[in-house]
Amino acid sequence: MCRRHGGRSRRGLPAHAIATVPPIPAAPTEQEVRVEKLKTGLDVLEYEIRQEQAATIGRLARDLRHALDALKETDSRDPQRARLVDAAAYALWNFVVQRDCSGLRFTEQFLEDYAVPGEVRAKMGAVRSPLTAC
Repeated sequence: MCRRHGGRSRRGLPAHAIATVPPIPAAPTEQEVRVEKLKTGLDVLEYEIRQEQAATIGRLARDLRHALDALKETDSRDPQRARLVDAAAYALWNFVVQRDCSGLRFTEQFLEDYAVPGEVRAKMGAVRSPLTAC
């Protein structure tokens, strides 16, 4: 008993109630019903947004892969190479921005996995003006 508070804890509970640990609940049996949280409109909306983000990331990854493949097939002296580098850099920029907006990180690992050339990395995010375009 707590003599200082007249047998009560500071919270108004008996002093012995503070030290009591609640029992661990038994594991549910197969006959018991499992209650799940009801889905709200917000839960459904967030799920739909995540689906759209995943679909967009997949589409942008395919676009980037096609641009990198087209660049890889060209010779370094090809006059169209500059245009293909710009296209790959633009596809890379779109993909990286979408990944970041979706909360995905580790961009450097992704760049290594896709074997993105340095010339494409250097131009990521840069846009040519229509007057200087090839």
